[in-house]
Amino acid sequence: MQRYIFLDFDGVICTQQHRQTLLEKHQPLKDDLGPYFDPDAVANLRAIIDATDASIVVTSSWKYKGLSTLQALWTCRNMPGTLLDVTPIVMAGFMFNRGMEINQWLYSNTQSDPDTCQYVILDDALDFLPEQRPYLINTNPDCGLTAQDAAQAIAILTT
Repeated sequence: MQRYIFLDFDGVICTQQHRQTLLEKHQPLKDDLGPYFDPDAVANLRAIIDATDASIVVTSSWKYKGLSTLQALWTCRNMPGTLLDVTPIVMAGFMFNRGMEINQWLYSNTQSDPDTCQYVILDDALDFLPEQRPYLINTNPDCGLTAQDAAQAIAILTT
């Protein structure tokens, strides 16, 4: 069975806490690829991937940079796992809805049967469909993906 991590960046692996640390140390906040990721949150993402071999699908607004740009960023920054894809853009009225974008991606990529895969959503937002709530790890944007969040994600992906 295939496993997927639907990953937001800001508030999950790009955190306020890390930004503040960089500011206090008078270090740069970003490079040409964008803001730096929190090494603790990235280590927790790596733990999920090591335990589950899940592939990453980006739900973040960073997806507007394009898949090839994000894959280059992933390689350049030595990020864990395989960045497989980005979710499509789906409008709900005048708003984007990540839950609908995830549903569309699952429908298009899992033989129209989402039961052929396991997934977890890592996000600091809550715009998801009711049936997706059991798969959502809602992170605190200050500290991002914690070890406790990672353990919960692993449980979801391996159940």
